[in-house]
Amino acid sequence: MKVTVTTRHLKNSKDTAKIKAYALKKSNRIERYVKSEKDPSELRFILSSEKFRDTAEISISCGNIKATSSVETNDIYAAIDDAVDTIIKQLKKQTEKKTKEKRRTGNKSKNEIAKSSPTNNLDFDYLEDIRVQKLPPKPMSLEEASLQLQVSDANFVAFRNSESGSMNVIYISRRGQKILIEP
Repeated sequence: MKVTVTTRHLKNSKDTAKIKAYALKKSNRIERYVKSEKDPSELRFILSSEKFRDTAEISISCGNIKATSSVETNDIYAAIDDAVDTIIKQLKKQTEKKTKEKRRTGNKSKNEIAKSSPTNNLDFDYLEDIRVQKLPPKPMSLEEASLQLQVSDANFVAFRNSESGSMNVIYISRRGQKILIEP
């Protein structure tokens, strides 16, 4: 990780060396949350002092992770500490978002599974013929489902039972009887 410390308007050169060393020491805390071996990363400290205000600005860029923080206090050391803490919070938040995203999209699609396993050369072409039909979102009673079955030209009706809350199927058998399937 490339670390750059820039100081502006600091009065004493001895203090400047100490402040730069302190900023470099604090940069180690930030390096824990950035994987610099994968992506080139850059960390910039801009430390400035004007009258009674000391400002610490930190910006980091590593691949697609970018974070900035600016803190203004009466003490430059406290400003550095607060800025480092806010950068760490931002980095944690961004990495948590990425891990959650990976967990959500971690399951491979059927095509990826077919490509990755050379022993199972399955064709998923038969899945292209499947037509998806959405169920009505409101629950139905058994009587409503029976009426829906009589009105439609389908042989069955899948519905959510309003009494039990579970999915049920009602269909007409070959003998012409209505049969209810419950889980």
